[in-house]
Amino acid sequence: MEWIGVLGIVVGLVFFVIAAMKGWNVLITSLITAVIIALTNGMDIWATMVGAEKSYVTGLAGFVQKNLLIFMGGAILGEFMDKSGAAKSIANAIMGKVGTKSPYAVLLGISAVGAILTYAGISMFVAMFALIPLARPLFKECNIPWHLFCAAWTLGACSFTMAMIPGVPAVAWINAANGCGVSMTAAPIMGIVGSIIAIAVSCLYIKFALKRAQAKGEVYEATAEETVQAADEKAIPHVGIALLPLVLLIAIIIIGSQFGVANVVYIAMVVAIVVSMIVFNKFINSQRDVLGNGAKNALGPCLFTSAAVGVGTVAAASVGFTVMYEAIFNMPGGTYVSAATMAAVLGGVMGSGSGAVGIIAGNFLEPYLATGVDPAALAKVIATSATIGGALPNSGAMFGMLAAMGLNHGNSYKHIAAISIGAGLCALIVMIIMANVGIV
Repeated sequence: MEWIGVLGIVVGLVFFVIAAMKGWNVLITSLITAVIIALTNGMDIWATMVGAEKSYVTGLAGFVQKNLLIFMGGAILGEFMDKSGAAKSIANAIMGKVGTKSPYAVLLGISAVGAILTYAGISMFVAMFALIPLARPLFKECNIPWHLFCAAWTLGACSFTMAMIPGVPAVAWINAANGCGVSMTAAPIMGIVGSIIAIAVSCLYIKFALKRAQAKGEVYEATAEETVQAADEKAIPHVGIALLPLVLLIAIIIIGSQFGVANVVYIAMVVAIVVSMIVFNKFINSQRDVLGNGAKNALGPCLFTSAAVGVGTVAAASVGFTVMYEAIFNMPGGTYVSAATMAAVLGGVMGSGSGAVGIIAGNFLEPYLATGVDPAALAKVIATSATIGGALPNSGAMFGMLAAMGLNHGNSYKHIAAISIGAGLCALIVMIIMANVGIV
């Protein structure tokens, strides 16, 4: 019966992945997947789906309860940055320094903008939509193949700012840090070293990918939908003003974490949003609309991620997963290797790094912490590994991003795999070694 349960989990998750790749609604497929897992593991369907403990709805609702305000704060701040032109101002300032003579410098400049925005907790979707209109004319002027935008964007938004760098208000890192009882700036040496490695390897890959594209004679090609539009003459904030809310957000998180301030992420987000309302007031048409749209934009990503957590909650409560968990927990390599494997597997099958961390934080942290490992190092390893696993082709977020860029898995997933997974693994290996020797 146990191995039938394991098979049921595998079949359910394969269905979940295939359905996601074919564009099915995540809420519907998550419900079906949960039922498949429950049936093959001999679980009571009603209790599994709507029970008061360890059910689909408690997993979904629990994730929403813990993370809705984080998603909402980031989305509202991102809406202010977008509609005020602040994101464009920051991008213009960086690209003005970089120039357009070197295609490689342009790609790194795009990465820098993405990193600044996502490090400040702004949704990678919001930041991406703000950056694409700026990037297209730069790519056209430098004749850079558009699929390389995915490489630059992945480095800036889907790599070290997802969990590695200290103080980042990303959902995966927040859940891991809270679950392990450590501050937002915990394991700073591991985080900084891991970030440097991920950036260095990614930069090497981007240079290689650019040279390869140029050698193949690839050039910038306008999409069928792309039209020539007059330049937007709307006034935008000075770069110093544009950066102010982001600087305050990051500073409050870092300083507050050092002094042990409770709920520092929420405090920082509220301050950043209030400051944005003040300094960007003359650059937006309606405070009401920006706040409303930002809150609305947070619901979809939060709910879809929560649906994946609901599936994970059901799987985690099954007999089959107990077999899988024991195999991973007792695998060779030590606690950090085991925890990293668990996080990567869950991130991969769920298509969500933050969802995987949510499941681990709610169900599997205690046995790992009981081994006596450093909680800060464990949190950093789990968050980093989960986001690497969440970059597999079935990630729902990935489909949305590629579609928004006008790209697809065929011409662009190789960049995501090389940077999010390849460079991420290089960093993770070094971080695990550091954790084992006590350099945290």
